[in-house]
Amino acid sequence: MPEFISLFIEELNRKKEKINNLFFKKDIKDRSFFINFIETIWHKIPESLQSNNHKIFAIDASQRTLSFSLGPYLLLTQGLAIGTEGYEKATISLDPIPASISENQLGWIRDLIMQNIEAKLAIEIIEEITPPFILFIDGSILSRISYLLRYINLIEEEPYKDLALNALKTTIDLILKSKKKNIELISISKSSRNTFFFQILSIDHPELKEELPYIPIDAEFLNIISWEPGYSTPLLIGAEMGLGHSQRDLIEKDPNLQILLKDIPAFITFYVRLIPRDQILRIDIPNYLVGDSTTLLQVNYHWEKDINIDNILAILKENCINSQIYQTPLYLVDKIVRIKKTPDLERYIMILKKEFPGILELDRSQRRFF
Repeated sequence: MPEFISLFIEELNRKKEKINNLFFKKDIKDRSFFINFIETIWHKIPESLQSNNHKIFAIDASQRTLSFSLGPYLLLTQGLAIGTEGYEKATISLDPIPASISENQLGWIRDLIMQNIEAKLAIEIIEEITPPFILFIDGSILSRISYLLRYINLIEEEPYKDLALNALKTTIDLILKSKKKNIELISISKSSRNTFFFQILSIDHPELKEELPYIPIDAEFLNIISWEPGYSTPLLIGAEMGLGHSQRDLIEKDPNLQILLKDIPAFITFYVRLIPRDQILRIDIPNYLVGDSTTLLQVNYHWEKDINIDNILAILKENCINSQIYQTPLYLVDKIVRIKKTPDLERYIMILKKEFPGILELDRSQRRFF
């Protein structure tokens, strides 16, 4: 048998310095302006917070890709919305995909189908339920717009070329209808890889891009000075900072995209830790919730030091149980909608085999998992 443990120890000793620097941020801690910057923007969560007790709704989707011995894929997507007073709305989508499609294209199509389902469910809530209410979305809506813009020119396969544009239009429709009815739209990212803080610091310290061995994400900055509960100074974000440089260029070259995006509000983005030593959450809310009317394309970024987000912090704090149940509504909808191997997927496969006897068999790469 190979001695993997001894090989591991040898490799660890070779890479120890690199690992230590990457995980413990020596290059960042050696620069005092990093620490000063974070201490300035990180705040304690007020002790006495009370939300408005509005009804709460949450949306999520789950997906499985089945590959069959005859070649094609079948995408199975479940979407679910749940809410106060037993509200529940479910949807499902079956999408057969040719076997010749590349893995990249397949991954993008999967993502677009799931995002479109989530946005459509959110719109149904907005159209059916009388406000005021709170609507939780899993994942950053601002990042979602950025990804959808990027996908527009990436999808090459017919008939999926318009999938990204349609998903973008649905997401925009969700945002504008939320604004019209003043819905408390809160999107939460439990793992964010954004580098807003580094981009802002690099304006005054351009040498950082050359001197640092890697670009630190925002959560790395915040974890340097404290593992206690708190939140960062809100950022008003739009345009290039929020969407990305290439997406901004795409918009500037396409008048149709400019028209499509012109009324979208800019977003307030901040980070929060609700439990000691817990992971950082990224929170995005549309700026109309804080009385700001700036649109997405009118601003790059601006620190919002004087706005009041106590109600949003209260909502987040009241719905946090522990590090696993970081927000109760999103946790519940995720648990219910997730397509589990047993019994969900096995039942779906059994139904498929009954409808297509002797034809639909999973390929060898998947059979061992069932």
